[in-house]
Amino acid sequence: MAFTLTLKPEVEQRLKELAEAEQRSMHKTVEVAIQAYLDRQVYPTVLDKSAALLHGLMMWRPLDVWNAGLGWAAMRVFLARAGFVLDMPAKERMALTDALASGEVDSVDELALRLSPYLEMSS
Repeated sequence: MAFTLTLKPEVEQRLKELAEAEQRSMHKTVEVAIQAYLDRQVYPTVLDKSAALLHGLMMWRPLDVWNAGLGWAAMRVFLARAGFVLDMPAKERMALTDALASGEVDSVDELALRLSPYLEMSS
């Protein structure tokens, strides 16, 4: 479920100030605000949360290089802590990384859909 949010300039400015004060991205600040308003999580499942983590690190590029590696590693650790494992062949991971970088995959929902066949409970 994707949607576009158009903000009044003064609201957008306030969100930017909050993002800077909290030292997080504008996207994360809006996500937290929506969660509070709707009283529900934006990404309710482990798959959704792991896809959001990978997507966020790939799109926001917190490092000068190796953001994809950071994203995949962070997602793998998150999944392991939640009791899951991603059994995705390297060739498919590379193709998905390229699709994210090129914009072919441009939403958390689409990324979660592409990751779902490879998600398994850890033994």
